[in-house]
Amino acid sequence: MTSPNYEAMTTKQLRTYVLQHRDDQNAINALANRVEANGIKLDSPEQLPNVIRRPQSHQE
Repeated sequence: MTSPNYEAMTTKQLRTYVLQHRDDQNAINALANRVEANGIKLDSPEQLPNVIRRPQSHQE
């Protein structure tokens, strides 16, 4: 099975993918990197679920 291209996904698509594939650590890491690149500082991995649940308008 091939891994999805996380870089080609929009943030919304990646967020949706992570919510549907919570065991895909590579996708979670890609989303965390993207969140931080968009200026949202994560002090710990435990903060990511809260960021994922935010309305999309707060992340882009």
